[in-house]
Amino acid sequence: MADDVQDEGPDELAWLLPGHRGAPAQALRRIQALCGAWRDLYAAMFLVLASHQELPRDMLAAAIKQFRGDLDAYTRDDVVSLLTAIWNGGKSGFDAVLRTRANSPKKGGGAFSWVKE
Repeated sequence: MADDVQDEGPDELAWLLPGHRGAPAQALRRIQALCGAWRDLYAAMFLVLASHQELPRDMLAAAIKQFRGDLDAYTRDDVVSLLTAIWNGGKSGFDAVLRTRANSPKKGGGAFSWVKE
């Protein structure tokens, strides 16, 4: 099936095929578009995670935080936990982690002062 898609010429969805390695700038533009297109946080994060499985979750978390103002109160580790919850527990797992992270005290300062949280 993948060969059929590739034989049709340039395909705008080729980046979803297994083994595709795109430029980081392209992935960032796609993540921004997905985050902007979906109002629902769970839906946006689910789509980003599902469509960018080749990227480490900490990188996805940093990218998602850039484009989702509703994650400003959360650390990157919190967002990684949300991505893990989406992958392992679906919507109910996501909601459970979101509740626990929202109520947890935030630690001041980080190992990387240059990374925007």
